[in-house]
Amino acid sequence: MNKLGGRNEHVPALELWTAPEEYRTLDQGAIAGEWLLSARGDDRGILALRSDDADLVYTSFDASQPVDQPGDLRGRETQVAQLVSGVLFRRNHGIISGPRGSGKTSLVRTFGQYTDRDGVVVLYSACDNGTRFGDLMREYLEQIPVSSFEPDMVGLIRERIGALRSDATPNQIIGLLAQVKYAQVIIIADEFDRVSDPDLRWKIASLLKLLSDARISVRFVLVGDASAFDTIVQSHPSLTRHITRVTTDPLDHDAIIAILRDCAARCELTFTDAALDLIEDVACGSPYHARLFGMHASLCAIKGGQPSIGIDQALAGLRRAFAEWALMNPEAGQAIQGVAEGDFGDNEPYARFARSSVGRASTDDRDDRASLTAEEQGALAPALERLDGVVTFRDATAPQFLIALCRSAEKIMPLAKKVAPRA
Repeated sequence: MNKLGGRNEHVPALELWTAPEEYRTLDQGAIAGEWLLSARGDDRGILALRSDDADLVYTSFDASQPVDQPGDLRGRETQVAQLVSGVLFRRNHGIISGPRGSGKTSLVRTFGQYTDRDGVVVLYSACDNGTRFGDLMREYLEQIPVSSFEPDMVGLIRERIGALRSDATPNQIIGLLAQVKYAQVIIIADEFDRVSDPDLRWKIASLLKLLSDARISVRFVLVGDASAFDTIVQSHPSLTRHITRVTTDPLDHDAIIAILRDCAARCELTFTDAALDLIEDVACGSPYHARLFGMHASLCAIKGGQPSIGIDQALAGLRRAFAEWALMNPEAGQAIQGVAEGDFGDNEPYARFARSSVGRASTDDRDDRASLTAEEQGALAPALERLDGVVTFRDATAPQFLIALCRSAEKIMPLAKKVAPRA
């Protein structure tokens, strides 16, 4: 993912430590296939599952799609209430920030459903790195119902929308949005952190300020990582009083457990307490990872004809999930597999670093971020980048896969806080 301002760079591993030869001469396809087979074991049982059984598991956990029903959004009730209060009632703009897999899109879609029930017009689009301001605004403007405008102005408004150029200005857009007379409109710009064009970022910030100052019944909700908020505030510091900011911090233990139990119940399975605690520990508060690990564990249980998902199925599910991710990230996967399986010594420093990266450090690590030595950075180099002088994971979903492989290798004890047995 391109970071705002182009500040990301790969960790210069060769300046610190010479990576092993096998990391520099990889047959990516062969290695990925080997990981898949070794991690998944004999998959003939999975392939032999009845399609309706497998489909029920996939749809129950739905790991690859955002939540689309408010009742499925666990642990985010406070954030939904903040958005409804701030954006719908106080007429603020909204910013939702958090790492990948933390449920930002699920949160904003649930918010959109609540506001839609109140008769608000909700428009949605995802940004990308090539998005131009005029093109993005034209896409939104074309979706506004004609009933929102004065009837005798519809023709002229449509003509002006069609004439918008890619280099349109915020003042041009304000002139069109000011014509919205008979509706409240909320415009959702998802994946705003993918935008690297400073001109587009500045124009969006200016547009938000003009909308607030003119008291026009159109608000924006921007969705992205923490840089989304920083970008808007840096462009117009006075916007802070017109913004409701919501963050998708890691979910707590109970919320992740509830997600796993609900998903399993839909496919008539249950988790043992040990399996629940293992997956909750590895997911580190990420609903995406919890659903993904739980899905693979459930498939392993069905393969073995088990109605209950135990620790063995959970461990096998972690390995399957890692293998699936490694197919898309072969170099990083090779590095993670090496450190997790102890090829470079104790894997505990790497697991601590991974937990620290997602805000789930052990008690001893809470006061400051866990770090890696130069040699440890070299071993994990294909999975890392340096951003604003801080070494972090190139893929924000990678830390949990590293922890998963450490746990499945059974060479590391749980590092998160211990959880009291449930009654």
